[in-house]
Amino acid sequence: MQHKTIGLLGGIGWASTLEYYRLLNEMLVARIGPAHSARIMLVSMDQADFVAHAAQADSRAIEQFLVTQGQRLQGMGADFFLLCANGAHRFAPAVVPRIGLPFISIVEETAKRVQQSGVRKVGLLGVKQTMAGCFYHDALEQLGIATVTPDAADQEILHDIIYTELVQNIFTDASRNIFLDIIEKLRRQGVQGVILGCTEIPLLVKPGDIDLPLFSTTAIHCEAAVAFALEE
Repeated sequence: MQHKTIGLLGGIGWASTLEYYRLLNEMLVARIGPAHSARIMLVSMDQADFVAHAAQADSRAIEQFLVTQGQRLQGMGADFFLLCANGAHRFAPAVVPRIGLPFISIVEETAKRVQQSGVRKVGLLGVKQTMAGCFYHDALEQLGIATVTPDAADQEILHDIIYTELVQNIFTDASRNIFLDIIEKLRRQGVQGVILGCTEIPLLVKPGDIDLPLFSTTAIHCEAAVAFALEE
């Protein structure tokens, strides 16, 4: 069976990019059979390069950096592409039109999934740029969904764990308990579900850890990519 070649712009961080490769193959094989595997082109960025460009005052630096990486995928023959990180999607509006490939947005796909679930007030976890930014909030608001984020102190704690542990493929019970405690705080604020808005968080926090709907942005993104690859 013919299926499109998936382009992955990954490496930020590598642990979740590895999870993308696994999920995409498992999901595609489940649809079309074990004789197949996913056609994937991967450009894996150095996390330090991404962070250095993103830290510059002029946003054109990080935008041009991402455009250059995306154009590499286009040159390799990808039919469409995914940006394998939630926080980097804040640059998508300026970057995607310059790459020239169809794009599957983790933000748009997650917002649709939350809407389909019936949740109308959702918690959002991620790096500070995701929690404090507007790109998720705006997408959810357009679908009639209110977004609640942790307070500033808890945002700092989550951001630090993500960058010092999760992106390095380090997962501890202590950090899991911190995440679960913060989710409990959001529950007390009336959230009906929680978006795991960093592609590494689903590697730490699992649905069985808490009795609230958890939206794994990594899995949602991969499901949308496989559907697009198979023209479903």
